[in-house]
Amino acid sequence: MAVLYGLLCLGLTSYGQSQQSANAAVPSEAKHDIVSNHADDSWRSVLYPEDWSPGYTVDGKFLHDFSYAGYHYGEKALPDTNAMPAINVTQSPYLVDNTGKADVTAKLQAIIDQLPPEGGVIYLPTGTYRVSPQGNNQGALVIERSNIVIRGDGPGKTFIFNDASEMHYKHVFKIAPKTNVSWNINGEHTRAWRISQDYPKPSKQIRLDDIAGLEVGDKIIIRNDLTQHMIDLVGMTGHWTPTQSPNRTLAYYRIIRSIDPATKTITLDIPIRGFLFQADNARVLPLTGEMLSEIGLEGFSIGMREHTGEGYKEEDYKIPGTVGHASYLSSAIHMTHTENSWIKEVHSFHPDVNETDYHLRSNGIKLIRSRLVTVQGCDLRLPQYRGGGGNGYLYTHNGQDNLIRDSYAESGRHNYDVGTMHATGNVTTNCTTTKGRLASDFHMFFSIGNLFDTMTCDVDSLEARAMRPWGYPVHGTTASQCVFWNTKGLNYPADRPNVIVQSHQHGDGYVIGTSGPAYLVDSTDHVEGVGKGDTLTPHSLYQDQLARRLQSK
Repeated sequence: MAVLYGLLCLGLTSYGQSQQSANAAVPSEAKHDIVSNHADDSWRSVLYPEDWSPGYTVDGKFLHDFSYAGYHYGEKALPDTNAMPAINVTQSPYLVDNTGKADVTAKLQAIIDQLPPEGGVIYLPTGTYRVSPQGNNQGALVIERSNIVIRGDGPGKTFIFNDASEMHYKHVFKIAPKTNVSWNINGEHTRAWRISQDYPKPSKQIRLDDIAGLEVGDKIIIRNDLTQHMIDLVGMTGHWTPTQSPNRTLAYYRIIRSIDPATKTITLDIPIRGFLFQADNARVLPLTGEMLSEIGLEGFSIGMREHTGEGYKEEDYKIPGTVGHASYLSSAIHMTHTENSWIKEVHSFHPDVNETDYHLRSNGIKLIRSRLVTVQGCDLRLPQYRGGGGNGYLYTHNGQDNLIRDSYAESGRHNYDVGTMHATGNVTTNCTTTKGRLASDFHMFFSIGNLFDTMTCDVDSLEARAMRPWGYPVHGTTASQCVFWNTKGLNYPADRPNVIVQSHQHGDGYVIGTSGPAYLVDSTDHVEGVGKGDTLTPHSLYQDQLARRLQSK
């Protein structure tokens, strides 16, 4: 199907016997490869006309507004920290070693912990800083307060070397609030405001049965329950049960911008992505605790000492003493419950002590229940352990409305990964993925309304499977209403020949524009412009939507 799909889509510009044959070969859900051509051969998606606005629909199909992703909704540039006062850690009274000869974890952590309440910038000049998780700490360097920036002189100049062999569920940077923050995914709080109508599609306004106690500026979670109705709705009957709720409840973190007492309607900062039904007990709950904000990591390289033992197999993460177990769920940067923050120009590097080519132990950057975080200009490569259990993922979206842009990933298990029902509104744009063991994918538990935009795939591919039957409970239905926009394929992966994008989403999914030598698509979703991405207008859906929204403010 994939080979035929791509070949038929190329060069067919008019109706007739050839077009009829093409339509006969393509599933009915995918009969949208008729594009709006212009005199200069540029074309637009039928779902994205020149006068597009959020809510535009064709035959029930629509594109989400992805423009809210990233630092402060994309409305502010990342801070210029070079213009801010900074602590030079190599100067008196700190005198942190930057030759790599001494472990400087304790000294760097003390500087982080002793920053004033308003935070500050910690500057690591050119050199090598050797660190390792201390005692039972999950991170070598731990950030638990807002307004803290760690800045180097740039990747390839400032090196942070993690010198620990045992990294089981440990990280080089662990960023998380000191006090617990809850997105109320398991309904911990009894105080709730019920929605008074269903919201199957995106909406910025939510009507409630009561608004008493809610105020403008409140941070809230809009969630549902994993009822049998929800299980049936997403096609997981017989695979999930209502008791298996962790990571399988929608939980939209939003801020109330206005309240209409007459209609009991709240207006949100970002639209919900839909699939909210009264039958699933959809309701508003308070966010508990305080998210971190204005955290910045920028301008350095991270490398991790390899484990010299054996045990790289798929299930070896379960066996103590193996590479898999010692690397299990470790990360270069593990960021949770953080918003309006950034990771900029952070690269991985190969430590000289490593006899192999490995840069990292398992995962790269993980964004967990975080939102409005920008990851920009990063380059992550060559994790040591790529077995099962959530290992070897170089960039992970498990949050909302985060932005990964202008970045590179090489030789992960999944180079870019999106997963869980918490993952909505995320954008990955202008990034390169190469030589992933498996595809960059929508991974598990029904992620709604995310975007892969202007991706380049070299010996790699992108994927949204209809069903992933692995794990317990099974990963199941992976995605709905997610978009692959303008994908460029340089080379197919050897074990996934003739497919650069595979998309079989629940309900509607979208593959719009592919190009390059490797351009073929395997999809039962809405598909346009296979092999014609070079002339797709706009080139970037995210950039165009952001420009439209900012112009309308």
